[in-house]
Amino acid sequence: MSPRRLARRLHKWLAIVVGAQMVLWAISGVYMVSVDLDIIHGDMLVRKVHPVVNETLDEVLPPAEVLADQGMVTGFELVSRLGTPVYLITGPGGKRRALDALTGAPLPGLDAEAAARAAQRHYRGNNAVSKTTLLTRNPPSEIGSLALPVWQVNFDDAWGSSFYIDPVSGAFLKRRHTLWRVFDFLWMLHIMDYEARTNINNLLLRLFASLALLMALSGTWLLYYRFVRRGAA
Repeated sequence: MSPRRLARRLHKWLAIVVGAQMVLWAISGVYMVSVDLDIIHGDMLVRKVHPVVNETLDEVLPPAEVLADQGMVTGFELVSRLGTPVYLITGPGGKRRALDALTGAPLPGLDAEAAARAAQRHYRGNNAVSKTTLLTRNPPSEIGSLALPVWQVNFDDAWGSSFYIDPVSGAFLKRRHTLWRVFDFLWMLHIMDYEARTNINNLLLRLFASLALLMALSGTWLLYYRFVRRGAA
């Protein structure tokens, strides 16, 4: 087989193998550079909320008094849960519980109504909550490594917004919306990590990138025969 024919055949088959992926790289790349990253992050959906404790610190029980009968404690902090001072205690294995910082009484986790109020405190829009769900298993991939359980609060807005709330502390954890979900899907296609969507150095991506480079080189080889050799003749 002549070198020119080999170059043509090599270029054709490499294009067949990697052509579709190159189209996906182009489409996903255009989306990534066209949509502002602040929009992807959902910054327009969130307002800054400064945690405020309604009571003064003088009314809060001393930590030593609270911890006296709590057993082994690996973490301890005073937080504001919907404006109420709460001691957040972490025990062995990462298990957390909340205590009323004024009385020391154990507090239940947030119910659906309280979770919705916590989300609305951080939500910049005026749209109503459409659905509130306590996720205890099979979470959507969009929450990443967030530990379960977690409240998902969906808003009835054009963005398809979902806010995620810690059921113990009431903390605002994540926000997600339609443009972020599109970005996440295209990012998966772009880096060819179809599971965790985080590994930008996976074997499949390196393989297709190498094949794309070979396709470009074979195309250059064909250009050599098309112009240089032809001109020499």
